[in-house]
Amino acid sequence: MKQPLETLVPGAADPQADAPAAKAGDIVAALVADFAARRPVRAGSVIVTVFGDAIAPRGGEAAVGSLLPLLESLGINGSQVRTALSRLAANDWFDRHPVGRRSFYGLSSLGRRRFQEATRRIYGGPPRGWSDDWHLVLIPGGNNGGRDGLRKQLGWLGFGELAPNALIHPGPDLVALASILEALPPSERPLVIAGKSLPGSRPAALRRLVEDCWDLAVLAGDYEAFCLRFAPLADALEREGTIAPLQAMQGRILLIHDYRRLILRDPLLPPDLLPEDWIGWRAYSLTAAIYRGLLGPSESWLDAEAVDRDGSLPPPSPDFRERFPDTRGL
Repeated sequence: MKQPLETLVPGAADPQADAPAAKAGDIVAALVADFAARRPVRAGSVIVTVFGDAIAPRGGEAAVGSLLPLLESLGINGSQVRTALSRLAANDWFDRHPVGRRSFYGLSSLGRRRFQEATRRIYGGPPRGWSDDWHLVLIPGGNNGGRDGLRKQLGWLGFGELAPNALIHPGPDLVALASILEALPPSERPLVIAGKSLPGSRPAALRRLVEDCWDLAVLAGDYEAFCLRFAPLADALEREGTIAPLQAMQGRILLIHDYRRLILRDPLLPPDLLPEDWIGWRAYSLTAAIYRGLLGPSESWLDAEAVDRDGSLPPPSPDFRERFPDTRGL
């Protein structure tokens, strides 16, 4: 059984305890040790996090060798990195550009679209309101494999299953939904019905609908574990105000890697349909605070270490600074 972070770093869980409060660098080291001990090793998933969070905003391409110090520090060796990148390229996430003995990987057009869709969910923030709109997707009969694949893709967008071939969501990402539908042959595209709840819809009926279509209890438990794991780092960064560049980069990648795995399972329902004091809002605020605390030194690491075919990476795109908008009021 894994040890919780507070047992790995004395004083991390309770800054008021007799033991001195843990330093941010020590907390990151404990997070890295915990991550490196996880099995199985999912190198491809970590590489997706690194590219999506750090490389995509800075041109989308990097030399494998320039990222190895970071990945190896997280317990992923060079052989695992190269194997994972080859698989990701074969699945059209990346294009490989060999230059002499060096390999550069850049986002493919499909990979860039995938990252853009995930970026909106990860960094955009929870829904702030709701206009009583619903989107119902009715999947036609036919190819069972095709229907299963479509259900899975709609599940990634947060749709809940109302019936075996009927999925529903109160505020989906319409750009991502259109992208999924346009990729299907016209004969296999589902029927999408959009409309509003009638005035006077009973709150109790809406709550039952949410309970039937989404398992929020399991997600809430996972959010709770996430907050417990990363709250000590937020406290330490607030106390110290700084951290070494490599440790900042490690902490940033582990933070987004774990948060990404949760937020992509979160249907991102509007506040009107969620339990009061929904823990997903707290997880978002915590992630935003830590991310801001790590951003400066982690970007310094990228400036110094990561390169593309033209040399140092370009500066981040303008929309990079719009990640994690103001969380007041959540």
